[in-house]
Amino acid sequence: MKNNSKYWHSNGKLLITGEYLVLEGATAFAIPINKGQSLEVFKTEEKASLLWTAEHENGNWFYAKLSLPNLEILETDNEEISKYLVRILNKTKDINPNFLVKADGLKVETKLEFLPKHGLGSSSTLINNLAMWAEVDAFDLQKATFKGSGYDIACAKHSKPLFFKINDNEIFIKETIFNPDFSDQVYFVYLGKKQKSLESIKDFRQNANYTNLEIEEISEISKALINCQNLDEFERLIETHEEIMSKVLGRPTIKQLMFSDFEGSVKSLGGWGGDFVMMTNRLDKIDFYDYLAKKGLDTFYTYNELLIK
Repeated sequence: MKNNSKYWHSNGKLLITGEYLVLEGATAFAIPINKGQSLEVFKTEEKASLLWTAEHENGNWFYAKLSLPNLEILETDNEEISKYLVRILNKTKDINPNFLVKADGLKVETKLEFLPKHGLGSSSTLINNLAMWAEVDAFDLQKATFKGSGYDIACAKHSKPLFFKINDNEIFIKETIFNPDFSDQVYFVYLGKKQKSLESIKDFRQNANYTNLEIEEISEISKALINCQNLDEFERLIETHEEIMSKVLGRPTIKQLMFSDFEGSVKSLGGWGGDFVMMTNRLDKIDFYDYLAKKGLDTFYTYNELLIK
């Protein structure tokens, strides 16, 4: 943080259990991760303009120059992302009409500590940072811009693993501890296919088949997961979770599709078919890395590498 600036930071996320059914009241288990996004605001001499520069893990992402206070795009190197940004800023102004009204010249620098395509929370961390800047409720802003559950906003705000539940539009968050002896055998592997949350949710709404029984079963798995004493028990729970969600969604599991030759367990995280999966590994590390390389997968982390210490 530089002098005469305002700075905020939010944590990224991984949804371990409860994908999709968290929208229907299931208790989900999620972990905030030690990769997130920062937002820093400076005053500038240039009147009536907002210069927005964004970086990600590998360097420059995009920039946009917007007029103030009406947020017209004056310059940009990415029209699509800039329109997305303007939409979120306008939603922020809808909630707090005083936001940016009296601003003169501003520069905003955002720094994402992972790649946007990884699905680790590029939108949720931005929304939470904006909410802190604009002094609005981040869950309200998330609801105005996306149709998700809000678990990702909870992760943005918290630094410990947590349970997340929605009941009659009221959000319940409870921090917990999950640091088992076998945590170095739990991996998160990027499949290389970014899932669009809105499309995944729309498909779920239209095609899923479930009852209160499935919602309760997933909730029980979420609660049982953190008490696992060994890897065998952990694997049984996540495989049961996959079987339940396979029936709910009417789709094969990711292990059936991509990892049928793998001895460990594999679980989809978030939208099925892309982003990250969770894998349990009993192989020698070199053998496991070689297995992933043969699948064309080269981005992965252990649980310990992502856990906020």
